[in-house]
Amino acid sequence: MASRHPLSHAQQALWFLRRLAPGSGVYNTGVALRIRSAVDAERLELAVYETAARHELVRSTFDEVDGEPVRLLHEAPLTGLDVHQLPSMGDESLGESVRAALISPFALETGGAFRFLLLHRGPTDSVFLVAGHHIATDATSNWLVLRDVMETYRRLTEGAEPTPAAPGGSYDTYVEKEAALLASPRGARMAGYWRELCEGAAPVAIPTDRPRPAAPSNAGRTHHVDLGEERLEPLREAARASGVSLFSFLLGTFQSVLHRFTRQNGFLVGCPTTTRLSPAMREVVGNFINTLVFRADFTPGTTFRDAARAADEQVKNGLARVGYPFELLTRTANRPRTSAGSSLCRITFNMIGTPTPDPLLRLLLDGEDSGDGAAPLRHAGLLLSPYELPQAEGQLDLAVSIRQSAGSLAVDFRYDVDLFDPATVEQFAGYFLRGIDAALADPDRPVARLRLLDGAELAQLLALGTGGGTHG
Repeated sequence: MASRHPLSHAQQALWFLRRLAPGSGVYNTGVALRIRSAVDAERLELAVYETAARHELVRSTFDEVDGEPVRLLHEAPLTGLDVHQLPSMGDESLGESVRAALISPFALETGGAFRFLLLHRGPTDSVFLVAGHHIATDATSNWLVLRDVMETYRRLTEGAEPTPAAPGGSYDTYVEKEAALLASPRGARMAGYWRELCEGAAPVAIPTDRPRPAAPSNAGRTHHVDLGEERLEPLREAARASGVSLFSFLLGTFQSVLHRFTRQNGFLVGCPTTTRLSPAMREVVGNFINTLVFRADFTPGTTFRDAARAADEQVKNGLARVGYPFELLTRTANRPRTSAGSSLCRITFNMIGTPTPDPLLRLLLDGEDSGDGAAPLRHAGLLLSPYELPQAEGQLDLAVSIRQSAGSLAVDFRYDVDLFDPATVEQFAGYFLRGIDAALADPDRPVARLRLLDGAELAQLLALGTGGGTHG
């Protein structure tokens, strides 16, 4: 008999969104490895079972009981390892198969929120995929599950006993603490801060190529840009000189570009961030994501350094109040969700990076940019390489993510294809790079003097008779 457990506010929101579009995989997420050596599928499946025994969310289904969404925890694992034989399949077709497996909808009520697949192309060529629905997982949780599967596989290979001991904390504790916070005076003060910050502000929105559809497809794509090694150290130095974090410097620059491009002021940008703050939660699988909103206000004299410092202050203030759920903020700020999506943010900006020395995680983070060119890692008796997956495409108008690896910065622009053409996103990415270069060249330059159009774009506009001042 499955035991009944309450949901966090983030889970409740995801349940609601899933009920609106039960056939959508837009809130699926995952992690994958390329295995370039022989793999024992039976041993890998046993490792999956042992990992499920360790993590409650991997053994949970989701349903409604007496009109309330709940999590139902099962004693036995809900899923094993699906093995797909794909002999001699080309790289493009393999990628399509992996993507299809990732975004296939979950039967949350019966099958749970995780799936494990081995796509076997040849004797020494496979892809191992861990896919999950965001109601039960996040990027760190995906990594924890993958790590535990591979570690258990290693132990089984070496003849050692698996150790599927439960983590020290539990997701129930997280849900209980969230409820206690929201019922406390501190929770009320948090609500007041966010309500005041959002007062009179609108979500920033860049011009779309097409009207917003009444029934979005939630389909998306990703445009990737490498900032280049030559920008990394100057960005770090510019941030240090301004007394802000690297993330705040980039966020301030991003807000500056949005201001110049859209002519909006007093606008909101979202920032997905972790709520996995307690040491007891470090090993717990679950949804530990909250979206903070940052407000950008500009005057004619605001410089890039000013924008970075303003962003840094909001980041610090926001992180101090990260426990207040974004799902409640729409009600607190009297901004009900509309058919167009969130009334608080349609564009997000975040940075992903970790100082962890774990070799498998370093492989995933540092190797994503290089794909098949990444140096393989010998781990658990297997030869492993990263396998890049599309993530969070189509959830928002635009989701910009900075990926920080050992020696470089890369940017992913994930966008809604219902709204934007690839060329539009590519052009906006170019604007962001120009903004970065302008901020590096002169942090004390007023943002109002930033010219987004290059000479060729300006000449093209003039030739069309539209002038060059719209975004200049």
